[in-house]
Amino acid sequence: MQVLEFASCEWIERRENVIARGLSGTGKTHVALGLGLVACQKGLPVRFITAATLVSELMQARDERRLLRLQKQLAAVKLLIIDELGFVPLSKTGAELLFELISQRFERGSTMITSNLRLCCAKSVTSGVPLSPDAIIPQAL
Repeated sequence: MQVLEFASCEWIERRENVIARGLSGTGKTHVALGLGLVACQKGLPVRFITAATLVSELMQARDERRLLRLQKQLAAVKLLIIDELGFVPLSKTGAELLFELISQRFERGSTMITSNLRLCCAKSVTSGVPLSPDAIIPQAL
């Protein structure tokens, strides 16, 4: 699919997911922001957040016993853009919370993930714990 095809937002209406992967500085975040803006202009609820911030919010919500409420809020957006997965290593608990969120969104809303990791790089994402983007993303998406 070409970027202009994504701008139609039909993939969001079909609840499809996207992984934008490539080297740092190649424009993944820029494209994700542009697609998010187009979706907003079409009246679709969108949330953009870095993976590290999202995991931090999920862990804080869990600690404060409001995780279910946050998960419901995130499940309600039509497009959730998770930026920079793998840029900062995630704890085992953080990776599990992220997996749970992505699983909850499956076939309910679209998720776009940007990452500079190949989908086989386990230790980069989880500080050496054997959970990888292979385990987190494809199973959930």
